Amino acid sequence: MTIRTLLVTAFAALLMIGLQGPSTAVADDAADARKAFRAAVRAEDWKLRKEAYFTIADYDSAEVVKEILTAMGREKNPAVLLTAIGVLGGLQSEGAQEELIRQFGKARGTRKLYVLLVLARQKGDLAVPVLLETVRGKDAPAMAQAALALGEKEVEEAVPDLVRLLRHKDWQVRRAGAMALRRLAQPPPPKPKKGEQPDPNFRWPVSDALKAPEVTQALVAVLGSSKGRDRRDALHALDAIHDKQFGDNVAAWKLFAQGKEVDERTLRKRKRPAHAYGIPLYGQRVVLIYDNSLRSGDPHAFGSDDRMLEVCEVPGSRPLLHMRLRTVGQFAQAHYKRAILDMPKGTKFELIHFNEIVHSVFGKFASAGTASRKVVEEVFTEMKNDNGIASYTALETALDTGGGSDAKAWKKGPDEIVFTTCNVPTHGEIKEADVVGAAIALKARLRMVPIHTVGIETHPYAMLETIARETGGVYRNYVK
Repeated sequence: MTIRTLLVTAFAALLMIGLQGPSTAVADDAADARKAFRAAVRAEDWKLRKEAYFTIADYDSAEVVKEILTAMGREKNPAVLLTAIGVLGGLQSEGAQEELIRQFGKARGTRKLYVLLVLARQKGDLAVPVLLETVRGKDAPAMAQAALALGEKEVEEAVPDLVRLLRHKDWQVRRAGAMALRRLAQPPPPKPKKGEQPDPNFRWPVSDALKAPEVTQALVAVLGSSKGRDRRDALHALDAIHDKQFGDNVAAWKLFAQGKEVDERTLRKRKRPAHAYGIPLYGQRVVLIYDNSLRSGDPHAFGSDDRMLEVCEVPGSRPLLHMRLRTVGQFAQAHYKRAILDMPKGTKFELIHFNEIVHSVFGKFASAGTASRKVVEEVFTEMKNDNGIASYTALETALDTGGGSDAKAWKKGPDEIVFTTCNVPTHGEIKEADVVGAAIALKARLRMVPIHTVGIETHPYAMLETIARETGGVYRNYVK
């Protein structure tokens, strides 16, 4: 039999299968896959439970949606949950998407937020009406995630709703509204052609709907009334829409919103926030995390005075005595001390240091001031480097400062976190760096807490980048 004859025969067989509809064998395979999945997600090893979601991913249907959501209801490991969300987000059949929307209508609490994350990941606009309805509701955490989803999907119809979110009582919701407006103004730039470099100055044209005075005025109102992290996201949105060089000059933005000219004198009047590694901190409740593993006692490799000046200097901030910073730990401590010293009145913070064991210095949020700075100075002076890197536990502890449950954390938890490390995770419930990054990013995303990540010399690059990107934080990579 020739190859041509084989191909014709195979095509005819496939055509007959299509005319006759799905075979009983295919249906049986799907049923067997769901049965195997139910058994696999009961495994004690979380890695086996995680793999179970990949095995069922090929069966794109409403039944699979229900199976996965049922299993997620029993799952506690965030890395497994993130995998499940990713698998659900990849289901594209009409039946699966419609089932997700039905399940969202019945879901409550964290389950509802997980479905929102899935709807944000799915292609197409089938979920847009549900997202708009959610943004107009009263469930604050769901409103925040729905707003981010509308921004991801570039739904300009949502602009009036996002503006209303800027007046919400919860900073997380205001932050989500500002983040979504920024995304609508400047979506990701187009991918450069092969062999070309991306244009760092590329900007999309901004629609009239986003440039409307009521949008600008609402964002500027956040700057005038809020004292927390949402101020920074409002500034980002204003920059994305108007491309002005006002930075965090609130007075200049107020004049601009009123349609008045911004003079040079006003431009010089800018109040600078505290900085950690050059990252501006706008949070009212900030957690600083310090890696006190053995490597923090090693000499840093920044070398010359010029390089040290580069990694220590923050324009407008007090200088660091860089010539006295000889180790990796001293470099990190100096940046944290300066940040605490520059925190404005009313700011509260916690300091967490870790190696194999995680230590919370205050056990709560302490007011930034002379007394708390003295405690931090004593802690840094007396601490001893030790073996072990419990990165996951340290980040979990930071997110739970002020309240371990999502509800308590929403009201009293941190609104900004800075995580510094000089090594890869080796201890804790999760030790794989990429899984730590995904798990922490999921938890922080649901709570709307930005996490800035700082890696000094060799560190888990992808983990830190993932956490910062997914939470709206900044990643700093300090190498030689």
